[in-house]
Amino acid sequence: MSFKSVVSALVLVGSAAHAAEFKAAYVDIQRAVQEVDEGKAAKNRLQSLADSKQKAFEKEKAALQAEVDAYTKQKPTMDDKVASAKEMELQKKTYEFAQKAEKLRTELAESERKELGSIFPKLETLLGQIAQREGLTMVFDRSSSGLAWAPPSLDLTNELIRMYNQQYKAAGGAKKDAPAAPAKP
Repeated sequence: MSFKSVVSALVLVGSAAHAAEFKAAYVDIQRAVQEVDEGKAAKNRLQSLADSKQKAFEKEKAALQAEVDAYTKQKPTMDDKVASAKEMELQKKTYEFAQKAEKLRTELAESERKELGSIFPKLETLLGQIAQREGLTMVFDRSSSGLAWAPPSLDLTNELIRMYNQQYKAAGGAKKDAPAAPAKP
């Protein structure tokens, strides 16, 4: 056996031994956030907020549309200066309405970030615990890692959700107290 083939064999054996130590899994963090009890409660609160703001938004939109329709009907009988002034006023109102719509979208996105933002660090902590317990080298986030396929047996999402719900209360996201030790007779 030549020196070159011995070195090649050692590299292959070393690579195989190193590869045997590598253990990976994946998790769908977005799904976990949506499915933990705290995430469901947050989504319900966000939906209620969005619905209430949407009603007010739709009411204002209908009022603006009614004003535009009234102007359109009256325009043929209006003086040119009056029509021009009314048209400019309606353009201004339409622009302001569009600004309000954008502000509403921004507010709702910010509310979602605040509501769900506290869940991510807790999930990451629990995921680290699972990874250590299972002896994993890496855990990939299915939604952002570019992971095209992996067997379902490597999916830690359900375990992560179960642990989260077990450890944190849905209402405030505070850690649940450890169960009291049974009384000794």
